[in-house]
Amino acid sequence: MLFALGAVIAFEGFFLAIIPERLKKTLSQISIISNKHLSRIGLVMMTIGIVIIGVTDF
Repeated sequence: MLFALGAVIAFEGFFLAIIPERLKKTLSQISIISNKHLSRIGLVMMTIGIVIIGVTDF
């Protein structure tokens, strides 16, 4: 279960880091957040996800 959570967080973070502009168009709720901020959030999410995956012995 923890591995799945980590994988989801890393997956979501990857897209926030790579294509923040496209996500802003798709998800109007986050349109007020700057691209730079979205990229940082994505990188943090990717890092957390990778750490969670690494901690699990899957």
